[in-house]
Order: sequence, then structure tokens, then C-alpha cells
Amino acid sequence: MNLFLRRVQHDWASWLAVSFIALLPFSRLAEVPLSAFALSFFVLLRSAENRVLLRSSARFVLPLFLCYWIPILLSSFDSMDPHRSWENTFAALRFLTAALAMSILLRAPSDRERVLRWTAWLLVFWAFDGFVQLFLGRDLFGIAMHPDRLNALFVKRYQFFGPTLAMLSPLVLEHARRNWPSWGWALAFTLILGAVMIAGMRAGWLTMAVVLGTYMVLMLKRENRELRRSVLTIPVLVVIVIAGSYLASPLFQQRLDVTHAFTTGTEAVKDASSMERIPIFTNALRMYRAHPVNGVGVRAFPVAYMEFADPDDIIIEKSGGVSGATHAHNVILEVMSDTGTIGLAGLVLALVFVIAYRRKTSPSERWEAFPFALAVILILFPLNSHFAIYGTYTSSLIWFLIGLWGASLRKDVMS
Repeated sequence: MNLFLRRVQHDWASWLAVSFIALLPFSRLAEVPLSAFALSFFVLLRSAENRVLLRSSARFVLPLFLCYWIPILLSSFDSMDPHRSWENTFAALRFLTAALAMSILLRAPSDRERVLRWTAWLLVFWAFDGFVQLFLGRDLFGIAMHPDRLNALFVKRYQFFGPTLAMLSPLVLEHARRNWPSWGWALAFTLILGAVMIAGMRAGWLTMAVVLGTYMVLMLKRENRELRRSVLTIPVLVVIVIAGSYLASPLFQQRLDVTHAFTTGTEAVKDASSMERIPIFTNALRMYRAHPVNGVGVRAFPVAYMEFADPDDIIIEKSGGVSGATHAHNVILEVMSDTGTIGLAGLVLALVFVIAYRRKTSPSERWEAFPFALAVILILFPLNSHFAIYGTYTSSLIWFLIGLWGASLRKDVMS
């Protein structure tokens, strides 16, 4: 019993991090472990040693957070939906305390390895569960497939299944690259790629294309010589997965056909093939032109949409006369519309800071931080459609990963 209690005391933070990933499909339950990390920050402050470590961690986490939070704050003063903007502004402070706490509590390599290991198995299970649902109509837990998309454990939040798998795939692939045989890495890649394909979300497809390109480059490096044979198998696997997905999934067929129509059709066809997002993109730009300094206010997009949309806007018509657009569906456009030029400046400064800070890190630190950093890049990749970047789901995911990223940096280097 004493041994068990000691293990819990030593390992609880890593299991809390694993539970965050495990709870992502279930509404906002992932907020529970993230909030636990945020509250633990104040407990950590009681220790002089931890205060020193927190100050060192803050040199990485705090500048990134300020690039994110100051534009949110400034956008709230004249927001078109002040209540929601101010609520978002103050609620976002929990991301800072959670990320700082994680950077201390998960600083042991064994803790981060445990997070990677169990996250890898969780995501592989999600992918397998998706295939079960595709072929049997119900997943392993009896969850019926949503009429519009493959959903698996995400139930009604079907749109998150494929893109989330794709965005978090570096955590699976890096654990496999470091610990599994080469065939295990290839199998994990094939399973994740196939699940993302059959999920039918093009945002997930593009994300996996970026992952594929990244790993094609990585496989050519000397330290990956054992996996170089996979460079030749990856294109074969991609062709097999895409062909198999097309034959097995009507959803995949439909989305691929609609995507093809985008490149050849009229403006009406293009609107349909882009999920009618062209009016959303257009109105986001109108919002920015009308409020170029600090935007219409963070998370005020639905209210602003009603003012800037055309009278015959298809999004409003389909929503029964109310705003059906919750965000701009692209990270750059969302930052422009919600937080204006100040938000864009924050985004650029964050990128410059990360590039400059990377030069201070050792090769071993970059190796440790790579899966978490790549996952953040995939979430924010600008040439894609996005969930609401300032929304709870995406923001929580980003700051969870930044907390792990910060934990990968040695505190003696940061001090």
C-alpha cells in the first residue's frame, strides 16, 4: 500500500496529463485535468525551489502567453459582444498557470515518456475504433456512426475526430520512432492515416500531408537510418490507404468528389465544396477592414457576422435567420477579425520568439520537445481550415502542448 501511494505521489502529474488526452472526446471533461494543473500552480508557489523553477519556465511560457493574451485583452474593450469577450479574457489566464505548472511537474523525462507512451496507445485505439465503426456501423462501445461523419468516441462532436487524430499524430509517431521496431512505426502511421482519411474531414487530410512531408525529411537523417526503409514504404502505404479508404468509405468518396469539384467548378460549386465557407472568409475580411486595430472582439464573431453579412447570406439562411458562423475557420482570418492587427502582431512576435529561443536550446532538448512543438505547428498551420483558435477546445489543446514543450527544456539552461 505504501509503495502504491509513493507511486501515485510521484506519477500523478503524468497520469493527469494522459487523462487530458483520454477525455478530449467527451464534451468539456478535458477541462478537469487542465484546471487541476492550473490550481496546482498555486501549490507549487509554496516551495522556494519550485518558485525558482517557475521563474525559469516563465521565460519560455510567459512571452508566448502574452503574445496570445494581450490582443485578447485589448480586443475586449470595444467588443461587439463584450460579455463573451471579457469572459474569455479572464478565463484564458488558466492556460498560463496550467502550462507553467506542467513545465515543472513533468520536467522528469520519465514523466514525459509516460505521457507519450499512453497517448500513443490511446490514439492508436481511437483510430482502430474508427475502423470498427466504419465497417460495423457501431464502434467498440456501441456508439452508432453519425449520419454526417465518422465520430467514434467523439459522438456528436464528430468534426473533431479526424483532425484531432491528425494534429496529435506526432505524439504517436515520435514514440513509435523512438521505441518501436520500424514495422511498428509504419503500422501506426498507416492506422492513423487511414482513420483520418475515412473520417472525411479535409482539415485532417491536409494536416496528415504536412506530417507525411515532415517525416519524409526526418527519415533521411542519420539518426533514423534504421527507419530509412520506411521512406520507400510510405508512398506505397499512402496509396494503399487512400485507395482502401475510397472503396470502404462513402464519406471519403463524397468528400473527395466535392474537393475535386472545387478545382473545376463554378463559384457556386466552390462555395459548396468549401462547406460554404467563402462567405465566412469574406465577412471575416470585412470585419478586419472595419476594425483593423483590435478587431471585433475575441469570440464576438457570431454577433459581428450578423452585421457584416449580405442580406441573402447562405449561412444565415441555413441557420434560420441567426448567425450560423461561430468563427472564421482559418487561424489568420480569425486573428484578424477577432483581435485585428494587434493580434496579427502577437502571432508574428510569438513565431519570432520561438525561432530565437530555439537557438538557445541543445540538440537533446529539441529532440525532447519535437513531438509537442510539431503538434502545435500542425494546429496553427495557416494553410488549412481550423476550429476556433480562441475557443476552449483548441486553446486548451495548444496550451497543454506548450506545457509539455516547456517541460522538455532543461531548467538550468533557461535560468
